[in-house]
Amino acid sequence: MTGGVSFVTSMTEHFCDGCNRLRIMADGNLKVCLFDHAEVSLRDAMRAGATDDELRFIVHSAVWKKKAGHADMEELKVTKNRTMTQIGG
Repeated sequence: MTGGVSFVTSMTEHFCDGCNRLRIMADGNLKVCLFDHAEVSLRDAMRAGATDDELRFIVHSAVWKKKAGHADMEELKVTKNRTMTQIGG
């Protein structure tokens, strides 16, 4: 088996506009960017009886609101956000 190593260079080479990754955390919150504090609760919607179409709309809306790029290091230092261990990364 052949493997490889790669580096995520999100600070020096922004790829936010082409990123298609989402993260659903253990508490049911959806994050569309690990560098953004914004989260959407899918758990609350599901507990309220949301249909599959309604959940699809919630996810679609969150993705649509995703920023084209994340903040720089100085701004990220003061931004309230969960740590990677809290996010599950």
